[in-house]
This record gives sequence, structure tokens and C-alpha cells, in this order.
Amino acid sequence: MEFLRKVRPLLVVATATVFVVIATVYLFKFFSRTSVEKALNSRNGFSIVFLVTAASDEKKMQVASVVQIFPATQRIGVISFYPATRLKDNEASLEELFRAGGVSSVNSAITEFLGERSIAHVRVRDTVLAQFVDILGGIDYFLPAADLLKDENLPRGQFILDGSLVLRLLNPPEKNEYTPAFKLFRYYSLLLNAWNQRAQLWPLLKDEKVFAYAVRNVETNASAADLFALCKQFATQRSWVPVLLEVPVRRVKDSFYVDKDSAALSFRNLTKQLTQKDHPFLNEPPKMEVKNGTHVPNLARTMRAELSRKGVQILEFTNADHNDYDQTLLLGTSGNAFYLESIARIIGVQKSYATVNRSLFTDLVLVLGKDYNKLKGEEVTR
Repeated sequence: MEFLRKVRPLLVVATATVFVVIATVYLFKFFSRTSVEKALNSRNGFSIVFLVTAASDEKKMQVASVVQIFPATQRIGVISFYPATRLKDNEASLEELFRAGGVSSVNSAITEFLGERSIAHVRVRDTVLAQFVDILGGIDYFLPAADLLKDENLPRGQFILDGSLVLRLLNPPEKNEYTPAFKLFRYYSLLLNAWNQRAQLWPLLKDEKVFAYAVRNVETNASAADLFALCKQFATQRSWVPVLLEVPVRRVKDSFYVDKDSAALSFRNLTKQLTQKDHPFLNEPPKMEVKNGTHVPNLARTMRAELSRKGVQILEFTNADHNDYDQTLLLGTSGNAFYLESIARIIGVQKSYATVNRSLFTDLVLVLGKDYNKLKGEEVTR
């Protein structure tokens, strides 16, 4: 007892010392984490403003988006604005704000409009996107023949998109009122195809030095460590789901204004999709079209019946643009990554691509190839 009485103060001091050391290490690790890492480890959502500009004209803005990230549900909302959009009546458009005040002006206008603060902004030139694609060794890509514009010099069908093709893809030559939407859909397609292939592409960037080199020409108020933490989270955690939204506009002569009623409804739906506990698309089957890309007669009709038994909703079946497809392909036209990934598993398709075109009535297009009899997918579960 006497011995215990003598050593008790020492035990108290030792315990307190261990506690202080552990607390110090924890605090050091916490405060040394990047701001994005801290945000990813919280349950609250946060936003990043993302701009793409043209290298050929430093004052020309191609795309303006707000990326809303919700760690609690692992959802990513991408809210995109056409550059010519005016957020308020009698005020400058986003592209005019950018020409006058740069990234900070656009950042302030968008975040005020949405009623939230961004923790960072990122601005990247289209040429940097091209360099980034080259660093990745190219991206497996599919461009439907119907999406090629007049006199456009691009491959059609399935090909490897390298940096030399990126600028041509993202800068369509046709100039009409539909060009801004068409251009945005191509940005979406590039983003989503990289997203679908992230498990294969991430090993090329997971070395922090290589990643720092890849983003060296990105203009941002975040650190390379911030961006690395964000990309690592998305690449290694497969349950993240992106949800895309173009802010609806109304045209008045040559100007575009936010359609406030439609936008309010769109924002409410997006918030629900990003924050609800249940998966937002699980009980909303996609609208799907089946095309016969083989010489086998009535194959699309036959496959329609088989897929319907699996619970896949088929609205239309027809012939493809040609009948020499070697592989069966699944094309996601709505930009819904969950539809593309889950239906590819259900059908057993090995090749799936994002080919965003929201002027179509279907979410997915299945093009049957010569390997159609090898399709063995999962059963639908609800």
C-alpha cells in the first residue's frame, strides 16, 4: 500500500503525459489536413466554383459550374450555367462579369445567386484539359455519328480521345442558339467518361508528385493537396454519384435570363436528390432504346422482351446506324451516371459510354453487337 501511495503521483503524471501526447498528435493531424479533407470528413455539404476558359482568348469563358459535394450521402451536384446567362434582370451576363472582373466576379455572382459560399474556386483553360487527357494516356470515348456537326473533323463511333482531339471536341464550329447547350453536353460527356473510367485512370495520378505536375497550370485558391484529396476520395470510394443540372434560361431577344420558376423547381429537386438517404434514382427506371447493330433480323425486338423480364424498361427498338458492331455498347444520353453504371451491370455490357444529349427522350441507348449472346448481367433488385 505504501508503495502504491508513493507511485500514484507518477502514474497520474505518466497518464496525463500520454494523454497530452495523443491529443497533440491528433490536433496536429487535424490542423495539418487540407481544408477539403476537413470538409470531406464533416457531414455538411460544401461547394467549389469551377470555370473553363478558352486558351485562344483569356477573357472567353466556356463553362461555369458550381460543384456541390455532400459527404453524408456521397452525392455530387454539378450546377452549370451557360456563359451568356444573366442572373438578374438589367445586369451583366456571366461572361461579361468574367471579362470585367475575372474569376472572383463570377464566383461572387454565382454564390450570391445560389445563397451559399464556396470554399474554393478552380479555373482551367481548355488546353490544360487537353494536356490532362494526354497525361492520362487518353480516354476511351464514343461519339455517335448523329452528334457530329456539319464539317466537323472528328472521329465517329468508338475511339481513344487524346489531347489533340479535345479542343476540337469542346469547340464545335456551328454557331446558333443551341451551341451553348451542345458545348456543355460535350463537357459533360468528357467529364462522365473520365468518371466512369476513374478506377483505371487513377493509378496514373495517385503519386502526389505526378498529380502536382498534372495540375500545375490550374488556377485555384486551393492547394495541390486539396485537389489531390478530393480526386483521391472520388477515385477510391466507388459509391459517389454525380448529378448534373443546367440552370434553365429564357431568351429575350439576344439575351438569356434565368428562368426563375423553372430554376426554383430544379434546385428543389436537386437538393432532394443530393441529400435524401435513399438513392435518388433507385425507384425511377430509365427510359431506354435498343438498337440492332448486327445482321441478325428482329434482334432488337427479341432483346427488348428479354430485358423487360429483367425489369428494364424499353420504350423503343430499331436498327442502328450500321450493322457491323463487334461489341455491344451502352450509351448514357441523359448524363445520369447511376443509370449508366447500374444498367451496364444488369445487362452485362462490358463497354459503356456517356454521350450526353438531353434533346433525346431516352436516358440510355443499347446498341447490340455481334457478342449479344454473351450478355449475362445481374437481376434487378429493388
